[in-house]
Amino acid sequence: MSSLESARSSSVESVWAVVTSFHPDDLGPGIARLAQQTDGVIVVDDGSGPAAAEQLDHARASGAEVVALPENGGIAAALNAGIRRAFERGADAVVTFDQDSSVDADFVSTLVTLHDDLVESTPGGVAVVPQFFAGVDQTVVRAADGRLAARNPIQSGMLLPRSVVDAVGLFREDFFIDLVDTEYALRCASAGVAVMGAPGLRLHHRLGARYRAHGWPLRRLGVLTLSAPFRYYYRMRNRILLEKEYLPRFRSRLLRDGLIDRAHFLIVLLLARPRSAMWDTLRSAARDGRRGVGGRMPAAAAARARAISWDATRDDED
Repeated sequence: MSSLESARSSSVESVWAVVTSFHPDDLGPGIARLAQQTDGVIVVDDGSGPAAAEQLDHARASGAEVVALPENGGIAAALNAGIRRAFERGADAVVTFDQDSSVDADFVSTLVTLHDDLVESTPGGVAVVPQFFAGVDQTVVRAADGRLAARNPIQSGMLLPRSVVDAVGLFREDFFIDLVDTEYALRCASAGVAVMGAPGLRLHHRLGARYRAHGWPLRRLGVLTLSAPFRYYYRMRNRILLEKEYLPRFRSRLLRDGLIDRAHFLIVLLLARPRSAMWDTLRSAARDGRRGVGGRMPAAAAARARAISWDATRDDED
């Protein structure tokens, strides 16, 4: 029985958690915490195969229903599979999570409370996210009444009522991974759905690996968070796909975010070894983005990305 049940006079009577996993390493404790806060938990494993069997058994033992996809289809496809299953089970809303996210005891109830406070005054519908994701404030506008609007919210920790999904649709699977949540937030804005932040609420999350660059001038940047090299193909391609579709309506927002991304791509290019492999990865991503090509990155690009390492030292200090 969920901890929400005692307080219910809510517009979302049944809330389920959807957790995506890919080669997970510690699913049990996080799933148990979510099971205490929701009416059900669905773990969607994105094609990890037999290597994930033990962890998925831990998830089942902790109260989750497990959907094991036969192959890796990307985070959007995994999220969508879990959302569909939750709605089939009778959910009125889902809260989506990555496997690397963890929550405090009142996380889901705080999202639901804010949703219920806002839904009557938000005719287009409302999705709710925590104000802080991995310590980063993902809200940008504080209204006179204290309400917080989210600009580029991360999907992990996002409350999505069924009415919002009916209006906006599911996550865009051709993005595969990276900027999936940004595209969804833009689609919400286009449909008149508000994405609001729960003041003070935090989602704990492990970000990418931290590095200290070698040599001048990059070492002056201090600690950098870098993703696996292959992720920059998706980041570049999907950034261009976003701009092709949404730039006319969200011009200043996308130009600003695009400049920030491209500055990071330059740093990544300077840190990559061999640099030519990263240049080829980014160039093929830009070409595919301009052509409107989505889905999994081409095998040749993936092979090039696997050869890349960082001219930097891991920084594992807390």
